[in-house]
Amino acid sequence: MIERPGDVITADLMGPLPHSLDHKKYILTIQDFFSCLTVVIPLLDKAGVKIEFQKWILQFMNTTGHKVKVIRTDNGSELKNIIFEEFLKTQGIIHEYSIPYEHHQNGKIGRTNQTISEMARPSLHAANLPITLWPWAYRHSVWIFNHTLHADLIKMPYETVGKRKPSLDMLKVFGSKAFLYNHNFRKDISDRAIVGFHLGVEQDSKGWLFWIPDKGQIARAESVKFDEFSTFKNDLARIQEIQARDLFDR
Repeated sequence: MIERPGDVITADLMGPLPHSLDHKKYILTIQDFFSCLTVVIPLLDKAGVKIEFQKWILQFMNTTGHKVKVIRTDNGSELKNIIFEEFLKTQGIIHEYSIPYEHHQNGKIGRTNQTISEMARPSLHAANLPITLWPWAYRHSVWIFNHTLHADLIKMPYETVGKRKPSLDMLKVFGSKAFLYNHNFRKDISDRAIVGFHLGVEQDSKGWLFWIPDKGQIARAESVKFDEFSTFKNDLARIQEIQARDLFDR
């Protein structure tokens, strides 16, 4: 009987996907069956599945105080590993495998994967962002998923596990343009701000993540001015009109 978070944890692997900016090709999706709390972990290859799953289990138990009792996966070889099974044994965790082709046995996480994909892909398209940024689109979609009420729940997944109502103050339009305060502008002739495009909330942080197209890099920032009506390719005139250096006080 599933009565509390951690009683049953399900996992599934998606991919291969197009190579991302940070060279990822797969997504490990992990979901707590009771609360629907979900996490996606982009991976370089399938070999990383067992390591990341093990790390997540320990983190989940340490941060929530809930014991993981059962994990449920398909029969993929990624988690059929002596070291991983020994880890589960030491933690007192039972590993259940779904029967091949009986997808209903692990169907909830399959439906979640579909939901998240149907959120992430249009988000990239609507923002005119390159497909190589898909890991951030998936993470952002999961953040929204965990902060949304679902039909079979009376609380949001994050609230059910975290025991406190989450704040939505950090939620911004995915792919929207932002001006990041440039901490080096007093040291050289740089503008006061750097133009970036929003990629979601940084986990366990009060900051956001941004794609900086001029540098081809991902940056984290807290001192930010958002322009949620503008995205990457539809705003060249607006970028010229609004000078980043005028957005911050001296």
